[in-house]
Amino acid sequence: MEKRTDREKQGVELGKVTWLRDYDAALAQSRLKDKPILLFFQEIPGCSTCVNFGREVLSHPLMVEFIENEFVPLAIYNNIPGRDSEILARYNERPWNNPVAHYLDARGHAIIPKLSNNYHPLGMYDKLVAVLAALGKPIPGYAMLFGDDLRIEYGGLQSTIYETPCFWSGETSMALHPSVKYTEAGWIGGVEVVKVFFSAESSLAEIDQFAINEGFFTIGNHHNYKTDKRPQYYLSRSPFRYLPLSRAQRARINMAIPYQRQPEQYLSPKQEALFMEIIKGHAVNRKIKNYEKDIDASWDWNQ
Repeated sequence: MEKRTDREKQGVELGKVTWLRDYDAALAQSRLKDKPILLFFQEIPGCSTCVNFGREVLSHPLMVEFIENEFVPLAIYNNIPGRDSEILARYNERPWNNPVAHYLDARGHAIIPKLSNNYHPLGMYDKLVAVLAALGKPIPGYAMLFGDDLRIEYGGLQSTIYETPCFWSGETSMALHPSVKYTEAGWIGGVEVVKVFFSAESSLAEIDQFAINEGFFTIGNHHNYKTDKRPQYYLSRSPFRYLPLSRAQRARINMAIPYQRQPEQYLSPKQEALFMEIIKGHAVNRKIKNYEKDIDASWDWNQ
Protein backbone atom coordinates (compact mmCIF):
# COMPACT_ATOMS: atom_id res chain seq x y z
CA MET A 1 0.00 0.00 0.00
CA GLU A 2 1.48 3.34 -1.08
CA LYS A 3 1.81 5.84 1.74
CA ARG A 4 -0.02 9.07 0.94
CA THR A 5 -0.92 12.16 2.89
CA ASP A 6 -4.51 13.03 3.73
CA ARG A 7 -5.47 16.57 2.68
CA GLU A 8 -7.97 16.75 5.54
CA LYS A 9 -5.38 15.87 8.19
CA GLN A 10 -2.00 16.96 6.81
CA GLY A 11 -0.16 20.08 7.90
CA VAL A 12 -1.13 23.35 6.27
CA GLU A 13 2.43 23.48 4.89
CA LEU A 14 1.48 20.81 2.32
CA GLY A 15 -1.53 22.73 1.06
CA LYS A 16 -4.42 20.69 -0.34
CA VAL A 17 -2.33 18.40 -2.55
CA THR A 18 -2.35 14.68 -1.73
CA TRP A 19 1.29 13.62 -1.71
CA LEU A 20 3.12 10.33 -1.91
CA ARG A 21 5.63 9.95 0.90
CA ASP A 22 7.86 7.24 -0.57
CA TYR A 23 10.53 8.12 -3.14
CA ASP A 24 10.69 4.68 -4.75
CA ALA A 25 6.90 4.53 -5.02
CA ALA A 26 6.96 7.90 -6.79
CA LEU A 27 9.52 6.62 -9.32
CA ALA A 28 7.35 3.57 -9.95
CA GLN A 29 4.24 5.72 -10.41
CA SER A 30 6.13 7.98 -12.79
CA ARG A 31 7.09 5.01 -14.96
CA LEU A 32 3.62 3.48 -14.83
CA LYS A 33 1.67 6.67 -15.58
CA ASP A 34 4.27 8.40 -17.77
CA LYS A 35 4.10 11.49 -15.59
CA PRO A 36 6.90 13.67 -14.19
CA ILE A 37 7.49 13.86 -10.45
CA LEU A 38 7.01 17.00 -8.41
CA LEU A 39 9.43 16.43 -5.52
CA PHE A 40 8.59 18.91 -2.78
CA PHE A 41 10.93 19.45 0.18
CA GLN A 42 9.10 21.06 3.07
CA GLU A 43 9.48 21.63 6.80
CA ILE A 44 6.65 20.02 8.82
CA PRO A 45 5.60 21.73 11.05
CA GLY A 46 7.19 24.75 9.51
CA CYS A 47 7.98 28.42 9.76
CA SER A 48 5.71 31.18 8.47
CA THR A 49 7.26 30.94 4.98
CA CYS A 50 6.41 27.23 4.87
CA VAL A 51 2.88 27.81 6.14
CA ASN A 52 2.26 30.63 3.68
CA PHE A 53 3.57 28.52 0.81
CA GLY A 54 1.06 25.81 1.64
CA ARG A 55 -1.80 28.29 1.89
CA GLU A 56 -0.97 30.59 -1.00
CA VAL A 57 0.68 28.30 -3.55
CA LEU A 58 -0.59 24.77 -2.93
CA SER A 59 -4.23 25.27 -1.89
CA HIS A 60 -5.92 26.82 -4.92
CA PRO A 61 -8.30 24.18 -6.33
CA LEU A 62 -6.99 24.48 -9.89
CA MET A 63 -3.34 24.40 -8.78
CA VAL A 64 -4.10 21.22 -6.85
CA GLU A 65 -5.81 19.62 -9.85
CA PHE A 66 -2.97 20.65 -12.15
CA ILE A 67 -0.41 19.02 -9.87
CA GLU A 68 -2.41 15.88 -9.11
CA ASN A 69 -3.54 15.29 -12.70
CA GLU A 70 -0.29 15.95 -14.55
CA PHE A 71 2.39 15.05 -12.00
CA VAL A 72 3.28 12.47 -9.38
CA PRO A 73 3.40 14.60 -6.20
CA LEU A 74 6.02 13.49 -3.66
CA ALA A 75 6.58 15.26 -0.32
CA ILE A 76 9.84 14.84 1.57
CA TYR A 77 10.17 16.42 5.01
CA ASN A 78 13.44 18.30 5.43
CA ASN A 79 13.52 18.11 9.22
CA ILE A 80 13.27 14.43 10.13
CA PRO A 81 15.84 11.58 10.10
CA GLY A 82 15.61 8.34 8.16
CA ARG A 83 14.57 7.93 4.54
CA ASP A 84 13.49 11.57 4.19
CA SER A 85 16.95 12.69 5.26
CA GLU A 86 18.55 10.34 2.71
CA ILE A 87 16.50 11.85 -0.15
CA LEU A 88 17.31 15.33 1.12
CA ALA A 89 21.03 14.54 0.89
CA ARG A 90 20.66 12.89 -2.53
CA TYR A 91 19.41 16.17 -3.97
CA ASN A 92 21.87 18.32 -2.01
CA GLU A 93 19.19 20.15 -0.07
CA ARG A 94 19.72 21.64 3.38
CA PRO A 95 17.77 20.49 6.46
CA TRP A 96 15.26 22.91 7.92
CA ASN A 97 15.23 24.90 4.70
CA ASN A 98 12.38 26.90 3.18
CA PRO A 99 10.21 25.14 0.54
CA VAL A 100 12.06 23.80 -2.52
CA ALA A 101 10.62 21.88 -5.47
CA HIS A 102 12.42 19.60 -7.94
CA TYR A 103 10.93 18.33 -11.20
CA LEU A 104 12.07 14.81 -12.03
CA ASP A 105 11.70 12.10 -14.63
CA ALA A 106 11.09 8.43 -13.81
CA ARG A 107 14.81 7.90 -13.15
CA GLY A 108 14.90 10.70 -10.61
CA HIS A 109 16.78 13.06 -12.91
CA ALA A 110 16.02 16.77 -13.16
CA ILE A 111 13.89 17.87 -16.13
CA ILE A 112 14.29 21.61 -15.49
CA PRO A 113 16.06 23.58 -12.73
CA LYS A 114 14.48 23.46 -9.28
CA LEU A 115 12.22 26.08 -7.72
CA SER A 116 13.86 27.76 -4.72
CA ASN A 117 13.70 31.16 -3.04
CA ASN A 118 10.47 31.81 -4.93
CA TYR A 119 7.29 31.61 -2.88
CA HIS A 120 4.84 33.12 -5.37
CA PRO A 121 2.03 31.06 -6.98
CA LEU A 122 3.19 32.12 -10.45
CA GLY A 123 6.64 30.77 -9.67
CA MET A 124 5.28 27.26 -9.14
CA TYR A 125 2.79 27.56 -11.99
CA ASP A 126 5.41 28.65 -14.53
CA LYS A 127 7.66 25.75 -13.50
CA LEU A 128 4.86 23.22 -13.96
CA VAL A 129 4.14 24.58 -17.43
CA ALA A 130 7.86 24.52 -18.29
CA VAL A 131 8.12 20.85 -17.27
CA LEU A 132 5.28 19.79 -19.54
CA ALA A 133 6.66 21.90 -22.39
CA ALA A 134 10.10 20.31 -21.98
CA LEU A 135 8.49 16.87 -22.21
CA GLY A 136 6.33 17.80 -25.21
CA LYS A 137 3.16 17.26 -23.20
CA PRO A 138 0.06 19.45 -23.72
CA ILE A 139 -1.03 21.99 -21.13
CA PRO A 140 -4.69 21.28 -20.17
CA GLY A 141 -7.12 24.06 -21.05
CA TYR A 142 -8.18 24.66 -17.45
CA ALA A 143 -4.52 24.93 -16.44
CA MET A 144 -3.86 27.53 -19.13
CA LEU A 145 -6.79 29.55 -17.81
CA PHE A 146 -5.47 29.19 -14.27
CA GLY A 147 -2.35 31.01 -15.40
CA ASP A 148 -4.58 33.84 -16.62
CA ASP A 149 -6.30 33.88 -13.23
CA LEU A 150 -2.99 34.25 -11.43
CA ARG A 151 -2.01 37.12 -13.69
CA ILE A 152 -5.38 38.79 -13.10
CA GLU A 153 -4.95 38.44 -9.33
CA TYR A 154 -1.33 39.52 -9.13
CA GLY A 155 -1.38 42.38 -11.61
CA GLY A 156 0.15 40.64 -14.61
CA LEU A 157 -2.56 41.95 -16.95
CA GLN A 158 -3.62 45.41 -18.02
CA SER A 159 -7.24 46.50 -17.70
CA THR A 160 -9.49 49.08 -19.32
CA ILE A 161 -13.20 49.91 -19.58
CA TYR A 162 -15.47 50.55 -22.56
CA GLU A 163 -18.92 52.04 -22.87
CA THR A 164 -21.33 49.63 -24.53
CA PRO A 165 -24.91 49.82 -25.83
CA CYS A 166 -25.35 46.48 -24.01
CA PHE A 167 -22.77 45.34 -21.49
CA TRP A 168 -23.80 41.70 -21.84
CA SER A 169 -22.82 41.72 -25.50
CA GLY A 170 -19.66 43.58 -24.47
CA GLU A 171 -18.65 40.73 -22.20
CA THR A 172 -18.83 38.18 -25.00
CA SER A 173 -17.64 40.28 -27.93
CA MET A 174 -14.53 41.52 -26.17
CA ALA A 175 -13.71 37.99 -24.99
CA LEU A 176 -13.33 36.99 -28.65
CA HIS A 177 -10.02 38.86 -28.80
CA PRO A 178 -7.18 36.37 -28.10
CA SER A 179 -5.38 38.77 -25.74
CA VAL A 180 -8.48 39.39 -23.60
CA LYS A 181 -8.48 37.08 -20.58
CA TYR A 182 -11.44 38.32 -18.52
CA THR A 183 -14.49 40.52 -19.04
CA GLU A 184 -17.31 41.63 -16.77
CA ALA A 185 -20.37 43.83 -17.12
CA GLY A 186 -20.59 46.92 -14.97
CA TRP A 187 -21.68 50.50 -14.52
CA ILE A 188 -20.12 53.93 -14.32
CA GLY A 189 -22.94 56.13 -13.12
CA GLY A 190 -25.89 55.15 -15.29
CA VAL A 191 -23.74 54.07 -18.24
CA GLU A 192 -23.38 50.38 -19.16
CA VAL A 193 -19.73 49.43 -19.49
CA VAL A 194 -17.57 46.35 -19.80
CA LYS A 195 -14.28 45.94 -17.95
CA VAL A 196 -11.58 44.07 -19.85
CA PHE A 197 -8.34 42.47 -18.66
CA PHE A 198 -5.80 41.79 -21.41
CA SER A 199 -2.25 40.50 -21.78
CA ALA A 200 0.83 42.29 -23.09
CA GLU A 201 0.53 40.38 -26.36
CA SER A 202 -1.59 43.33 -27.50
CA SER A 203 -1.27 47.05 -26.85
CA LEU A 204 -4.03 49.19 -25.40
CA ALA A 205 -4.35 50.85 -28.82
CA GLU A 206 -5.00 47.45 -30.43
CA ILE A 207 -7.63 46.54 -27.84
CA ASP A 208 -9.23 49.98 -28.26
CA GLN A 209 -9.48 49.49 -32.02
CA PHE A 210 -11.01 46.05 -31.57
CA ALA A 211 -13.61 47.51 -29.20
CA ILE A 212 -14.43 50.32 -31.63
CA ASN A 213 -14.83 47.81 -34.45
CA GLU A 214 -17.29 45.90 -32.25
CA GLY A 215 -19.39 49.06 -31.80
CA PHE A 216 -18.14 50.11 -28.33
CA PHE A 217 -16.66 53.40 -27.13
CA THR A 218 -13.47 54.32 -25.30
CA ILE A 219 -13.99 56.44 -22.18
CA GLY A 220 -11.56 58.54 -20.19
CA ASN A 221 -13.20 58.40 -16.77
CA HIS A 222 -12.96 54.97 -15.12
CA HIS A 223 -13.82 56.19 -11.61
CA ASN A 224 -16.75 54.77 -9.62
CA TYR A 225 -16.88 51.56 -11.64
CA LYS A 226 -19.25 48.97 -10.17
CA THR A 227 -19.74 45.37 -11.29
CA ASP A 228 -23.26 44.52 -12.38
CA LYS A 229 -25.30 42.34 -10.03
CA ARG A 230 -25.38 39.60 -12.68
CA PRO A 231 -22.02 39.43 -14.44
CA GLN A 232 -21.44 36.88 -17.23
CA TYR A 233 -25.05 37.03 -18.40
CA TYR A 234 -25.08 33.90 -20.59
CA LEU A 235 -23.32 31.85 -17.94
CA SER A 236 -25.79 33.09 -15.32
CA ARG A 237 -28.67 31.57 -17.32
CA SER A 238 -27.03 28.18 -17.86
CA PRO A 239 -26.40 25.11 -15.67
CA PHE A 240 -22.76 26.19 -15.47
CA ARG A 241 -23.82 28.77 -12.88
CA TYR A 242 -23.90 26.08 -10.22
CA LEU A 243 -20.21 25.26 -10.69
CA PRO A 244 -17.31 26.72 -8.71
CA LEU A 245 -15.42 28.61 -11.41
CA SER A 246 -12.41 30.89 -11.64
CA ARG A 247 -12.71 34.29 -13.27
CA ALA A 248 -10.92 33.26 -16.46
CA GLN A 249 -13.17 30.20 -16.74
CA ARG A 250 -16.24 32.39 -16.27
CA ALA A 251 -15.24 34.66 -19.15
CA ARG A 252 -14.46 31.77 -21.51
CA ILE A 253 -17.65 29.86 -20.71
CA ASN A 254 -19.78 33.00 -20.95
CA MET A 255 -18.36 33.64 -24.43
CA ALA A 256 -18.59 30.01 -25.53
CA ILE A 257 -22.30 29.60 -24.76
CA PRO A 258 -23.78 32.10 -27.27
CA TYR A 259 -21.13 31.27 -29.88
CA GLN A 260 -21.66 27.50 -29.39
CA ARG A 261 -17.98 26.79 -28.71
CA GLN A 262 -18.22 23.82 -26.31
CA PRO A 263 -17.93 25.51 -22.91
CA GLU A 264 -17.11 22.17 -21.26
CA GLN A 265 -13.60 22.40 -22.74
CA TYR A 266 -12.70 25.00 -20.10
CA LEU A 267 -13.50 22.77 -17.11
CA SER A 268 -11.08 20.73 -15.05
CA PRO A 269 -11.77 16.99 -14.69
CA LYS A 270 -13.43 17.47 -11.29
CA GLN A 271 -15.54 20.35 -12.56
CA GLU A 272 -16.56 18.32 -15.59
CA ALA A 273 -17.62 15.39 -13.39
CA LEU A 274 -19.64 17.75 -11.18
CA PHE A 275 -21.24 19.33 -14.24
CA MET A 276 -22.40 15.91 -15.43
CA GLU A 277 -24.04 15.38 -12.05
CA ILE A 278 -25.74 18.77 -12.34
CA ILE A 279 -27.06 17.92 -15.81
CA LYS A 280 -28.52 14.72 -14.36
CA GLY A 281 -30.23 16.78 -11.66
CA HIS A 282 -27.90 15.65 -8.88
CA ALA A 283 -25.47 17.36 -6.51
CA VAL A 284 -26.81 20.88 -6.77
CA ASN A 285 -28.60 23.42 -4.63
CA ARG A 286 -30.44 25.46 -7.24
CA LYS A 287 -30.60 28.50 -4.98
CA ILE A 288 -26.81 28.84 -4.95
CA LYS A 289 -24.97 30.37 -7.89
CA ASN A 290 -21.48 29.14 -7.11
CA TYR A 291 -19.94 30.82 -10.13
CA GLU A 292 -20.44 34.25 -8.52
CA LYS A 293 -18.28 33.30 -5.53
CA ASP A 294 -14.52 33.05 -5.28
CA ILE A 295 -13.59 29.52 -6.36
CA ASP A 296 -11.73 28.94 -3.07
CA ALA A 297 -14.96 29.57 -1.15
CA SER A 298 -17.23 27.45 -3.35
CA TRP A 299 -14.98 24.45 -3.97
CA ASP A 300 -16.02 21.20 -2.27
CA TRP A 301 -12.88 19.24 -1.42
CA ASN A 302 -14.91 16.14 -0.55
CA GLN A 303 -16.16 15.61 -4.10
